[in-house]
Amino acid sequence: MKAAIAGATGFIGTHLITLLSEDPSIEHVQVLVRRPIDVAPKFQLVQGDLMQPSLAGPLDVAFCALGTTMAVAGSKEAFYHVDHDLVLAFAKAAKAQGAEKFVLVSSIGADATSSNFYVKVKGETENDLKALGFRSLIILQPSLLMGERKEFRFGELFGKGVMTLFNPLMLGPLAKYRGIEGLTVAKAMLRLAKEDLPGVHVLESDRLQAFK
Repeated sequence: MKAAIAGATGFIGTHLITLLSEDPSIEHVQVLVRRPIDVAPKFQLVQGDLMQPSLAGPLDVAFCALGTTMAVAGSKEAFYHVDHDLVLAFAKAAKAQGAEKFVLVSSIGADATSSNFYVKVKGETENDLKALGFRSLIILQPSLLMGERKEFRFGELFGKGVMTLFNPLMLGPLAKYRGIEGLTVAKAMLRLAKEDLPGVHVLESDRLQAFK
C-alpha cells in the first residue's frame, strides 16, 4: 500500500508515523512537512507550499492529521486556513494522484451549522471532503486527546485531569465524550485504511476506543 500523510509532526501524526514504519503492508509513504524530520527509509519527505502539495502517484490512501488550536493559530482566519484550507488542498492533491481512500482526524461534535467556531470549521471541512467523491472517506471524531505531548498546553492538561476523574462515569450517550489516547486514534486510522469500506464512515470517540 502506498500512502501520503499530512500532519505527521503533530500528536496523532507522530504515533501514526511509528505505526506505518512498523507495518510491512505499507510500502511507501510521502510525508508533507514544512521542515526536514528524521524518518525511516520507506518515508519520502515532501517539502514546499502545503496549499499546493507536490505529491507523486500512484497513491492508495491519504491520512490527514492536520489541526491546530485557536491559541496557536492566533486568529480565526489562521485557524480556518490550517483546519480547512490545508486539509482540502491535501485531499485534492492526493485524489489527483489516485488515492481512493482518505482518512481524516476531525473532532467530536463537528457540525457546519454550529455557532461554535471550532466545531463549525470541522463540520465544514467534513462536508467539503464528502463533495470530493473519494471511494472511501473515513472520518474519525475523537473527544479530548489523552497522552504525552511534546508541547505544553495548559488547557488540555487541565482537561486531561478532569477526564481522568470522570471517564469511568461517562456511560451510555456520554461515552463518546470520554477522553481517548492519541495512539488509539492512530491505530484506528491505520486499521480502517486497510479495510474495504466504500462510502462515508464517521466514527465517534466511543467507537474508536475499540482500536486500543
